[in-house]
Amino acid sequence: MKFISAVVIACIVILAMLFFLRQPALEKKAAKQAIVGWRSDFASVTGNGKEGFPKGWKLEKKPGARPTSFSVRKGSQNEPLLHMEADNATGSIITGLDGVDLGKTPFLYWRWRVLVLPRGADGRIKDRDDQAIGIYVGTGNILNNKSISYRWDTETPRGAEGNNAYMLGRVKVKWFTLRNKQDLKGGRWIAEKRNVAEDFKKAWGFYPKNIYLGVCCNSQYTNSQASAELEKIEFVSPGAKNK
Repeated sequence: MKFISAVVIACIVILAMLFFLRQPALEKKAAKQAIVGWRSDFASVTGNGKEGFPKGWKLEKKPGARPTSFSVRKGSQNEPLLHMEADNATGSIITGLDGVDLGKTPFLYWRWRVLVLPRGADGRIKDRDDQAIGIYVGTGNILNNKSISYRWDTETPRGAEGNNAYMLGRVKVKWFTLRNKQDLKGGRWIAEKRNVAEDFKKAWGFYPKNIYLGVCCNSQYTNSQASAELEKIEFVSPGAKNK
């Protein structure tokens, strides 16, 4: 019996060793299979001087309103950051993502922080619908456009959702409040990860193909100031790990 027990224990020890030896190989294989479909760390800019405009992005203005200022700056570790400021202003920057396949890279990962929240803003109220920063993923054109938006609001409760329509209902937005004033603690960075494919399907009933990405900063309705920063943003596969 003692001999049998010793053999059993030896077998268990060997199996355990094989399991732990195999783990790094499995993790390496999973990491190899992870896909980054698109990424922007705002390292490429247009313009001269210490600040520039992110290359490959286009500024979208609202007629009759002061435009938000977008620029690329250096962070504390000399990393490029997208900085945005709105002084009683509104605006966004947009880039096309024709090569992104949400079937392969459905997750959107980004790091953001807010420096100044628009005073009293609330996404649930039309004339106070300002956000320090919003991330948009959409498809379509000016005559038929649908998008989803991840927002850092002021007063809107975290987890709130809603729908907005513009241009006589031709432009529709499903928004999600991920953060609000309770998360404004010393300008700390927060990492986010969302399944864009499923969020879009839930909102509009289909998976979009030709998509665009937008970043906005608004303070016109509250006649106040707003400021935020975005460190990087990328579309990744389910197996990708946040860094």
